[in-house]
Amino acid sequence: MKVLLDTKSGDAPPEEIINGAIGALQSESGRDLQVTLVGDEKFNRQHVESQESNQRNISYINAPHRISMEDTPTKAVRENPDSSLVKGIKAIKDKSQIFISSGNTGAVVAGALFNLGRIPGVIRPGLAGVIPTVKSGKVILIDIGATTDADARNLAQFGIMGNSFARKVLGKEEPKVGILNIGAEQSKGNRLTKKTIDLLHKTDLKYVGNVEPHLLLTNPPADVVICEGFTGNILIKAFEGGSEGTIGFFKKAISSSLRAKIGGFILRPVLEKLKHELSYAQFGAVPLLGVRGVVFVAHGRSESRAIKNAILYASQASRWDLPGEIEAEIKRVDFGE
Repeated sequence: MKVLLDTKSGDAPPEEIINGAIGALQSESGRDLQVTLVGDEKFNRQHVESQESNQRNISYINAPHRISMEDTPTKAVRENPDSSLVKGIKAIKDKSQIFISSGNTGAVVAGALFNLGRIPGVIRPGLAGVIPTVKSGKVILIDIGATTDADARNLAQFGIMGNSFARKVLGKEEPKVGILNIGAEQSKGNRLTKKTIDLLHKTDLKYVGNVEPHLLLTNPPADVVICEGFTGNILIKAFEGGSEGTIGFFKKAISSSLRAKIGGFILRPVLEKLKHELSYAQFGAVPLLGVRGVVFVAHGRSESRAIKNAILYASQASRWDLPGEIEAEIKRVDFGE
């Protein structure tokens, strides 16, 4: 399994990204991996050598330029062919190779569409986020930022793609599919959600109805929850801020008195476990479904632990040939006019 890793595009310095790759290669489940570092080759080589790590499974692609978070995605991709993001995507040769970037999400989407193309039948790609829940294991939220102006057909296809991901990667035999909405009642929703529901009824997905946002982290009635990318991106960032805020308030509370500090000391292992479970670094990256290749997008702030987990998680997902699975499922569905 070969991973093409963008070392130049994220907010973290390249050495953090490289350390994550080294950590993945040194782990028990990363022994069969090969990592190609895409970025400033001279710097990347020097840093790898300074870590005294096994270099046999590390190769390099020189990409001197960088697409920043502030760049306009489509324009940046077209005007920066020597950027780490574009060169890394172009280097994907077959389904056994994965590209991972913690860079500009819009640029990753544009780069994948321009250089890999869409899976036949797919209208727009979607990012599938995996969210931990209190009672229901993991739930997939799709889309969380790839397509911000989606229509009903896009959303219905997100349901199909998310269903494939849930079955193949998360091991859900018959995933339940729902749509994010402001109420559980079938009469609730806007024109977009109502049109999407009509299309979902034309599929053989196990559609279970509306899913209210407050249930996503507790006990959602669905394994796959559909939304358009603008809403999904806001929601996932709200979850991130909420979890960080909860941990922050808890730490503030346990430092308020000597008694609280003693209780906090006893609860420290539990607090650390909670922090780990709610952190974006747990999975490291999310798949861009609907393109002809295996592409994962990591959080812009990803440091070494998140990158390590992203590599191990993406390599596991790539073994299932998701593009082929999605293509077969998309072909089976005819929404009509």
